Amino acid sequence: MIGIPVPGFGAGVLDNPEGNLAAYIDQLTLAGHTWKENWDPEGLLSTLPAIGTTLIGIWTGRILMKDHDSESSRTLQFFIWGFVLIIVGYIWSWIFPINKNIWTSSYAIFTGGQAMCIFGLCYWFLDVKQKQKFTNWGVAFGLNAITVFFLSGVIARILGMITVSHNETTYSVKGWIYEVVLKSIASPINASLLYAIMWILLFWGLAAWMKKKNIIIKV
Repeated sequence: MIGIPVPGFGAGVLDNPEGNLAAYIDQLTLAGHTWKENWDPEGLLSTLPAIGTTLIGIWTGRILMKDHDSESSRTLQFFIWGFVLIIVGYIWSWIFPINKNIWTSSYAIFTGGQAMCIFGLCYWFLDVKQKQKFTNWGVAFGLNAITVFFLSGVIARILGMITVSHNETTYSVKGWIYEVVLKSIASPINASLLYAIMWILLFWGLAAWMKKKNIIIKV
C-alpha cells in the first residue's frame, strides 16, 4: 500500500479514503457493493491484516489452554507478548501508519498487543485472584455477546432509516435523539458521549433480561 501507486493519487496515500490501494482494489472488484460509495473498511485488502488480528486471538487462546503452565506463567506470557506486539506495532507504524479504517498491519499488531495485555489483566484479576464480586454485571454481555453486537448494528440502521419531523426539519430517529434531545442538554461532544452511554445501557438491559431468563444464543 505504501509503494504501489493509485491512479490519480500516487503511492502511499493513507489519509484519503478514495486514494489508498485498498479502496482502489475494492472499486475494481466490488464496485457498487461497498459500505460507502468510494470505500469499505472491510474490503478485500484490509481483510488480510484483520486475519492477523484473529490469529492473535487464537494465539492468546492457546496460551490459556496450556495445562502444564501455571496461572502465573500464563499471566506473564500475556503481558510479555502483549508488550512485544505493542512495541513492534509502534515501531512499524513509523513506516506504515496506524489506521483503523483500512486496518493496517501496524494497527492490527499494536491493538492486538493492547488486547492481549488487557486480557492478561482481566485473567489475573478475575481468574487468578478471584476478584469477581463487582464484575457480575458484565456476565450478561459475555453470555450473549454476538446477539448484542448483531442487534445493536441492526437497530442502529433501522433508527437511521425511520424519519421524524421537528421544527420543519426532517431527522432520522437516531439523528433526532442526538440533535434535538441530547444536544439540548449537553454540548455536542458530551451529547455524543451521552448517546453512547444510553446505547450501552439499552443493550445491557436486554442482555441482563436474557441472562435472567436463561436465554443464551450461540452461533
